[in-house]
Order: sequence, then C-alpha cells, then structure tokens
Amino acid sequence: MWNPKPLLLVISLCISALSPCTVATGKPLVSAVTKDAATKLYTAPLKAGSPLVVDLSGAAISLTTCSSTTGTVTTLTANATNGANPLFPVSFPATATCAPRQPKLPAGAVGVAGLAPSTQSSLLAQVARTQRVAKKLALCLPSDGKTTSGNSVGVAIYGGGPLIFPDRGDFTTQLAGTAPLVGFNGSPGYFVSATGIAVEGTRIGKPGPLVVELSTTSPYTALRPDVYGPLVKAWDQAASGPNFPWMQRVAAVAPFERCYNSTKLSVSLSLLGYGVPGIDLVLGSGGNYSISGGNSMVQVNSNTACLGFVKAASGQTAAAVLGGFQMENRLLVLDAEKRTLGFTLFLNGVGLSCSNFNFTLAA
Repeated sequence: MWNPKPLLLVISLCISALSPCTVATGKPLVSAVTKDAATKLYTAPLKAGSPLVVDLSGAAISLTTCSSTTGTVTTLTANATNGANPLFPVSFPATATCAPRQPKLPAGAVGVAGLAPSTQSSLLAQVARTQRVAKKLALCLPSDGKTTSGNSVGVAIYGGGPLIFPDRGDFTTQLAGTAPLVGFNGSPGYFVSATGIAVEGTRIGKPGPLVVELSTTSPYTALRPDVYGPLVKAWDQAASGPNFPWMQRVAAVAPFERCYNSTKLSVSLSLLGYGVPGIDLVLGSGGNYSISGGNSMVQVNSNTACLGFVKAASGQTAAAVLGGFQMENRLLVLDAEKRTLGFTLFLNGVGLSCSNFNFTLAA
C-alpha cells in the first residue's frame, strides 16, 4: 500500500523552512500574470522572481542570458496551489533555449515561457513532467487597468485547476463553452475552428471553416483582409442603426480604423463594457465565443474608444488571431491532453475580474 507520509514530511519541511520545495508535489502550480502597459505583453514571475513573457504559441522556454549558446538547465519557481490560494513555493528544473536577441521584451523580463500544447519542451509539458500533474493550463489574463489595491493581476494555474474565486466557486466548472483544439500547418500553438463570425447575430462573409489562433503576444485580434473587410462593413451597419444612437464616430487612432466618442458611449456603460454591437466567433463545436464591449473597445485616450480589431499583416494564414485584449478577464482552460479549449463569459459581467484570485499564502 502506498504510504503518503514521506511526501507529506518533505512538503511540511518545505513549508516550515519557507524555502522552495524541490520535490514533485502532485499539485498544480500557480503564478501571477501581469500586463506590461508599454509592450501589451503578459508576464509571469517564474525565474527567481523575474518575469518571463507568457506565450501560448511558444514551443519552448527561452532565456536572454544563459551559460551556453545552445541551451541550459535552469531553475524556475512558482507556488503549489489548491486552486483557491498559493500553498508553498516550489522550484523545479527546466530546460531552456538561449535567445539573447529576442524581440522587445517588457522591462525586467529575462525570457519567454512558451506554453504551446504540442511540444515536450514547453513550460506546460515540463511542469506536467516534474510535478506529475495534467498537461493543462487555466489562464486568466488581466487588463492593464487599476483595481482598488493597485495594478490588475491575473492568474495562471499550470496543471489545470481548480481555479476558485473567493465566495464564487470553481470557475473551471462554470464554462460558457468548449471547443476542440485543431492542428494547423504544423504550428505548435492553440487553434480552434470556427464556422463564421457574426455581428449582432448576423453572419458575415462567406460560410465555411475559419481557423482561429489564440495568441498572448498579439495585443489585438488580427483578421485576414478577406475576413476584416466584411466584419467592418457589418459593424458599420450595426453601429449606425437605431439600437446604438450613442455611437458617434471620430477620427481613427492607429492601429485602429473605427473609433468613437467615448463621452457619448459612456451613457451605455454596463458591467459588460460599452454598449456596442456584439461580435461572436461561431465555433465549429456549436457554441459562440462572444465578445462584448469590455473585450472589443479599446480606450485609447480619455475621449476616444476604438474597435480593437485590426487588419492582419501579409503572411498571416489563419483567418483570425485572437489577441490578448479579446481574452482578458475571462478564464481559459487549455487542455493539451484532451485537446480542448474551455472558456467563461466576460467575468466583469458577473462582477468579477481575473484580479479576484486570492494570492494570500494559505495558512
């Protein structure tokens, strides 16, 4: 019969010593996630407290400084969790590549934490191996706004869940929809298939499958020109209709093409954001990934808010790259083993945000 006492003893020593535990705990790991205002990238403090950029498309962990030109074994640190709080610090070895000349990183960032589902060198796969947990990620991206206690802070649980908000329960069991993950051109990231896009319930463009990539390194959703054009046309028709009399268009602010007087929009403000036409990704699984004003309208200055969708640069093959802004303040459950995506509604709509996770160390 398996005897849990040795493992419990080691864990208790880790806790009492207030130093990182180095054994496989069998528990998911949790880290905070913050958004850098300058680069619009999300980071997690995984390398001795220094941040790594969270990259859903990244195949591996990469560091800007290492002792070898080809790769290195480094030590990363997070906290074991019960889904409601951090429990105790855990350090674990991880293989990383060396990439001293990476694209612009947030100030203080020392590399990138690749979280792609289909590689063995991603952070997700290495946590699964070292901690003996599921190859599964629960990710709740913060906005770059403020809360009553300071900057917004999101949460990532490596190993799945649960993810419990105080007094509101486990949100991994309160999903608004799911979709199978699909492969696409050999890319390592997360992709889903949509049957179309709808604006205010009306389908746009030609019917047919659309491949959508989830990206934490693209700040806003980028649509291929053949998808972007019909979306903007349908948006204009809805925004100029009788249901949205407060939408007063103003000069565009790059990189956005559709901008509005936010002092007029404010009369429609609710928990879901500004009252603007709703956008749905109609998923092949039959559900919708619904985007309301809180995830569609970017406040570019005190008087202007813009539709946060952009025309993709040439070379993008996926019909859409769902950007970080359109994923903020909703829980994503990315299961690399079962090849599924699960997602909640916009959390602000139920009086929550990703900043509601309790990072107080459990007693």
